[in-house]
Amino acid sequence: MSSFRPARGLSNPHLQSILSSMGPRKILEPQRAKLLTKHAKEVVIETPEGVKLLAYLTKHSSVSSAQTKGLAIILHGWEGSSDSLYVLSTGRKLLSAGYDVLRLNLRDHGDSHHLNDEVFNSTRLQEVLDAVKLACEAWGGQHNLLCGYSLGGNFSVRVARFANEASINLHQVVAICPVLHPPTTMEALNNGISLYEQYFVRKWKKSLNTKLSHFPSLDFGPALPKLKTLDQMNDFFVLGYTDFAQTNDYFEAYAIVGDFLADLKTPTTIITSADDPMIPPAQLGELAKSDYLSIELQQFGGHCAFIKDWSFDSWASDRIVEIAQSSFAHQSP
Repeated sequence: MSSFRPARGLSNPHLQSILSSMGPRKILEPQRAKLLTKHAKEVVIETPEGVKLLAYLTKHSSVSSAQTKGLAIILHGWEGSSDSLYVLSTGRKLLSAGYDVLRLNLRDHGDSHHLNDEVFNSTRLQEVLDAVKLACEAWGGQHNLLCGYSLGGNFSVRVARFANEASINLHQVVAICPVLHPPTTMEALNNGISLYEQYFVRKWKKSLNTKLSHFPSLDFGPALPKLKTLDQMNDFFVLGYTDFAQTNDYFEAYAIVGDFLADLKTPTTIITSADDPMIPPAQLGELAKSDYLSIELQQFGGHCAFIKDWSFDSWASDRIVEIAQSSFAHQSP
């Protein structure tokens, strides 16, 4: 296993987390991922329940004559998208490593607000399970991989938990800084530096306004300007737009601590950092033990960042490729 060692001057967790999605990387990463995005085909996956999820598929055959190893599905974090910089970084490296790459948007993320009338919430696992299964059936190969970041990592781990009983042809799952216990993460956002909370409030409101532009019959428009904090927004939308009577019950419904992973049957690796400002590493000890679960705790990295040098490249995406190649080699005769 390789370990993350940031270049001199890059060890601060807040600097890591900010540079992951801001600054020079906003210019550099799309340039580095040009082959991934140039050859991508837009696809809409419709589940048996009629949910439509937007994705972008790049076939390895479009950039190389070598045989494809399988399908790599990448899930972004909350209010990210298939074009998030960490998704592009991971996608381009997995494409170069021999995989077809599917960058999957969660409901109401990316340019997908028009596809479903009901709003996104983090307990909508079934539609992601269905989409991953359909993707593996349509484009899967010898070795299929699912990886996700933050909330996308949480979804990935939950998919891994039910993949075997749902007959999903997945061979490896990797989660980068996944949300482990949502109430704790929300508390960290509320009590940490205000930059993080303001960032998510701003992005969530922008997403909800986009939803309203497609579905004006949704009645949260007048309330939206009055909601100033994540707590206010969570209380309003959980109580008004989910089946949960208590906000904390909603958060607990997608937690993966406790015995949730006791019956895990899909090889899963969780990679996180001891200095993550949103995911306390102590929660790793609250995960159920499983022969199928590996945990890699790095000293540095911030939240989903792991920026390794001043070219603003990501170690995390390198590590995902290492795990994929090792899993593929172990599976091959």
